[in-house]
Amino acid sequence: MEKAAAAELRQGALVPLTAICLVNLFLTGKTESAVTSLVACSGELEQHTERRGVIYSPSWPRNYPPAVNCSWYIQGDRGDMITISFKNFDLEESQKCAVDWLMIGPSSKREEYKVCGSSIPPSFISARDHVWIFFHSDASSSGQSQGFRLSYIRGKIGQAACQSDEFHCANGKCIPSTWKCNSMDECGDNSDERNCTVPPTEPPSSICPSGTFQCSVARSTKCLMNELRCNSVKDCSDGSDEDNCPDLSCGKKLGNFYGSFASPDLFRADHSKSDLRCTWYVDTQDNRHVLLQLDLQLGYNDYVKVYDGIEERGDKLLQTFSFHNNKHPVSVESSKGQLTVSYHARSKSTGHGFNATYQVKGYCLPWEHPCGSDEECFTDKQHCDGWWHCPNGKDEENCPACQKNEYPCEGNSGLCYSILDRCNNQKNCPDGSDEKNCFTCQPGNFHCGTNLCIFETWRCDGQEDCQDGSDEHNCLVIVPRKVITAALIGSLVCGLLLVIALGCAFKLYSLRTREYRYIKTSWF
Repeated sequence: MEKAAAAELRQGALVPLTAICLVNLFLTGKTESAVTSLVACSGELEQHTERRGVIYSPSWPRNYPPAVNCSWYIQGDRGDMITISFKNFDLEESQKCAVDWLMIGPSSKREEYKVCGSSIPPSFISARDHVWIFFHSDASSSGQSQGFRLSYIRGKIGQAACQSDEFHCANGKCIPSTWKCNSMDECGDNSDERNCTVPPTEPPSSICPSGTFQCSVARSTKCLMNELRCNSVKDCSDGSDEDNCPDLSCGKKLGNFYGSFASPDLFRADHSKSDLRCTWYVDTQDNRHVLLQLDLQLGYNDYVKVYDGIEERGDKLLQTFSFHNNKHPVSVESSKGQLTVSYHARSKSTGHGFNATYQVKGYCLPWEHPCGSDEECFTDKQHCDGWWHCPNGKDEENCPACQKNEYPCEGNSGLCYSILDRCNNQKNCPDGSDEKNCFTCQPGNFHCGTNLCIFETWRCDGQEDCQDGSDEHNCLVIVPRKVITAALIGSLVCGLLLVIALGCAFKLYSLRTREYRYIKTSWF
């Protein structure tokens, strides 16, 4: 199978993907996937010798182009077994996978492993200490499929122990802990699928890239563009793209204890020649505060303003949001049961506005859990996602991937950190999630108004280190950091000069003493 696949690749037209991958590198920021495509799909064999790794299809997470041939080679040590598991898979389907296909070998089951379609393929276990991976897209390919993302691990059977973030199979094989209870036998003896009480589920955002969504069809990983959501056309076979559609009215009066609304351009960017202006008025008829949460996808010049009460007055402005706030959900709290949300999008904006939910403080929705005395709530989806939604961190406690009194990093990396490592201005997670959304800071740190922590010594040093500049507010005396730095450098230089001077003095004294002894000896 290896020789046949290699011959087919040599006979096919190898299309240089340098330009395509560089464009995708610029558009998506996916450096790892873009570089992978440059090497593996340019006519060269890309070799992997790492113990664990990830391989992407070209242009991931965007659709792969037609007329592409890519090849990877995973080399292990003598006696190693290589196991491959798929995270995403979407190749154009055809009879006997004649158009687009992925081929892996050699297989331990002595059968051809050639797959296509949109369902996650079974895990692959090699028969030897190396694996070939071939990907082919035909010139007639539609270019509407996303491709694949797979991860692999190599090692021997019968190992006595595994790393902390790995599962030890009954046969002594080590696999990533995230592979346990995923309905696929990566151990080879099915021991990773035993004692699984509840099959793990992942939020669609972890499966589909930004700007896309996943159909809810079982075992499907096909990702569709957000523009197809809530457009009155069933693009998913089960019609899930038209389920739970939010209210997309341009402004409205809302009077319930809780509710949701979204800007009209949430799924389709507004390319009209006129600006989009919408205002929503929330009046819960209750004296308790209103908690508003916004998921923002604002364009460069777009903004959302939230006012305290039912009017747009400058002295009642609670907060203004721009595209700088797009990365994570933001929250606003009113002083009573009323607030106003005003949205302004510029003409021909490429943004997608926002999606909002609101509720009376202290009132948790039927599908939420209370944070405790903080009078806030969190959902099942927000539990153990690596982002603190509760000020006390209750939504990140007792996570399967972490030990007791530890909290998970974002991105399902399997890495954890202790409470002492949180919000101390030192990143312990690769993505710095232990330093995000800090409600309090560790001793020796200053709490910014934007829920970030900086060193206390940076307070009132003449340089704004908080995004909102709160570290330079209400300062009686400002000592610029440059002055402090200059003073420290000056002290070091002076100390060095003093050491040099003392050294010279001792040297001169030694020479003078030696000269005196010589003269005295010669004289007598």
